[in-house]
Amino acid sequence: GTIDLPLRGDIEDRPRQIVCHEHGKTSRTIWKVIAREENRTRVHFWPVTGRTHQLRVHAAHPHGLNVPIVGDDLYGQTDERLCLHAETIEFLHPLKKELISFRVEAGF
Repeated sequence: GTIDLPLRGDIEDRPRQIVCHEHGKTSRTIWKVIAREENRTRVHFWPVTGRTHQLRVHAAHPHGLNVPIVGDDLYGQTDERLCLHAETIEFLHPLKKELISFRVEAGF
């Protein structure tokens, strides 16, 4: 699926971000259910934009997935750890102009 919810900082409760259709910046996340394990669902997120706390808000918000990420003490509740992991990251090396790619499986 795709989540389109505009985000802006919550002036009254930093560092939280809130959905704001009037002043928020465009924020889009593509998501897919990967597995269901022990009453939990594993989801892959692909952020199209890169807003602060974007994946966390899009997961927790009622017009997003309506389920906070496990361990998210800002938008959900504390657990052993925040179960949010960047499995793959790619970028263009600023000097060599070569694509650099890293992949690390999630440890949870």
